[in-house]
Amino acid sequence: MDRNTILLVDDNPQIIAILSDLLRPLDYRIFCAMNGSEALTLAFTHRPDLVLLDVMMPGMDGFSVCKALRANPQLAKVPVIMITALDDRASRLHGFEAGADDFIGKPFDYVELRTRVATIIRLNRYRLLLEEQERAAVEKARFAWVIEQSDDGYVIIGNDQRIQYSNQRARNLLSIGEDEQEPFLACVARQYSAVPQQAWTTWPQPLPDAAPRLLVRPETATSAEFWVQVDLAAQPPGGDDRPVVRLRDVTTQITSQRDMWTFHAMVAHKMRTPLVSILGGLNLINNSAETMSRSGIARIATVAVAGAHRLQSEIEDILNYVRPPADLHGSDVITLDDIHTIVNTIAADLQITQIEIIRHDPDVNRRIAIARRNLEVAIREVLENTQKFHPAHSPQVSVTTFSTADNDIILRVADDGSSLSPEQISLVWRPYYQGERSFTGQIEGMGLGLALVARIIYAVGGRCTIANRSDGPGVVVEIHIPLARR
Repeated sequence: MDRNTILLVDDNPQIIAILSDLLRPLDYRIFCAMNGSEALTLAFTHRPDLVLLDVMMPGMDGFSVCKALRANPQLAKVPVIMITALDDRASRLHGFEAGADDFIGKPFDYVELRTRVATIIRLNRYRLLLEEQERAAVEKARFAWVIEQSDDGYVIIGNDQRIQYSNQRARNLLSIGEDEQEPFLACVARQYSAVPQQAWTTWPQPLPDAAPRLLVRPETATSAEFWVQVDLAAQPPGGDDRPVVRLRDVTTQITSQRDMWTFHAMVAHKMRTPLVSILGGLNLINNSAETMSRSGIARIATVAVAGAHRLQSEIEDILNYVRPPADLHGSDVITLDDIHTIVNTIAADLQITQIEIIRHDPDVNRRIAIARRNLEVAIREVLENTQKFHPAHSPQVSVTTFSTADNDIILRVADDGSSLSPEQISLVWRPYYQGERSFTGQIEGMGLGLALVARIIYAVGGRCTIANRSDGPGVVVEIHIPLARR
């Protein structure tokens, strides 16, 4: 504990010497002043724990010094004992009015002086302690109020992973009570899927990079998808080592971002193909019309007009895209048989000629819980990757569908292209990760492909995995899609 500081104020050097010799053996820090002005300067500089103040001093007397101390917010509560030869009632009342805490008369008793000094310093120490506790309680109450009113959820987890504290927002997000004692991940699993899966394998350790941990509550017939980002607060040095978890609603950011990516992928596909036939046909007519027969021109014009009609149709589809999507739990019926039709259509459009479709589920009419346009985007992105990462851009692809005991449908896409490094596998679902740099040195597109697939599949309660083939070069992408409730 720090030594207590005493300020001695007296214009008599002998009194100063006596008081110093009397108090210094008790391990107090002693500062001495011979007049009122010097006393105030030392008090402002050293913030004493007690002032022993002579009343009768030339110039600024003890009453004036005491009033000046009480007028300063930082020194107003410093205990003051006045030492005086005045023994009349009026002088003592004057001293109390000036702010003195006690009086000692001259000549003073040494034992009494020591006792009074020790008592007042001890009481002042308790006062300071109580004030500090009160300030801490007020700050804690303010902090608790801020946390309770926060738009983010906060959870404190014990060493056994059980929830020890949760604010109101966290309880709302996790649908738990104030006295919840279950492990954090058990509470999460009641309504959320933790994605991406690899980010949660080390929970509750912080992630080495900035990749977020996410929770998604899949959309249902009565509610839209809901996304929560989970962050771990940095542990204070030498403090409480219990993890503090922040839960933030990022539904708007996730869904807006995914819609933008989906729109980008759809526009790139829908515009490019018809423009090739239109521009190719018009350029051919423009450059060779003089030497071409009328039947040849008519044939090329027919192709160009067909492309224009298709472009018009695609533009209509794009305009329709901004409308609310079809209800995947109602009118937008997707069956297992539709998966194979969609795969064949997209493969033909991408000119992937070596493709094999294998079915392991006998009931091809079972519905899956995903909107058609989202399934089309996901399959297109996966098949485009098989083509992009193949050394000759002509992959041999096998697409297998089968059901699982968890009532999911797995769409497995395997190719014979390039294998991925461990780093690429860990980052491949991250937005704007340009894996193709490692193979071609070029960046084609925006690097949104598999990240977009993941966001689409996560939103319906599914999951995605990717791994290198064990029987040769190439990768295997597995998409797990829940079956729709009957």
